Amino acid sequence: MTAIPVGLGARHSVQALACRSVVGRSACKPGLQFQSSRTGLIAYLGQAPVAWIVPGYHTGQQAGQPKTCRFVDVAYHRRTLRGINLETADFATVREAKTFLMRVFSQQGGAA
Repeated sequence: MTAIPVGLGARHSVQALACRSVVGRSACKPGLQFQSSRTGLIAYLGQAPVAWIVPGYHTGQQAGQPKTCRFVDVAYHRRTLRGINLETADFATVREAKTFLMRVFSQQGGAA
């Protein structure tokens, strides 16, 4: 996957994404809000991006026959005692990924 240049002065690109303010996004909307991006979906809590959903595929062979495997990757922030970790998960569908994120962020109250 190609990284999206953000052009901010943060030390790391992940920090730049986490600090990026999105024009037109309300900071008062409760719960996760999903917005389409060039590579999939971005989940926001207020103005802070907290998760990324990226559909993908792998083309290879199985038993000498061509085979395509489709999947949905998720990267999300998880609170820890010492800060925030970037975790990953994978699913068969975007719906499963969104359901997972809704459950995770309702349990931890958001990580941003």
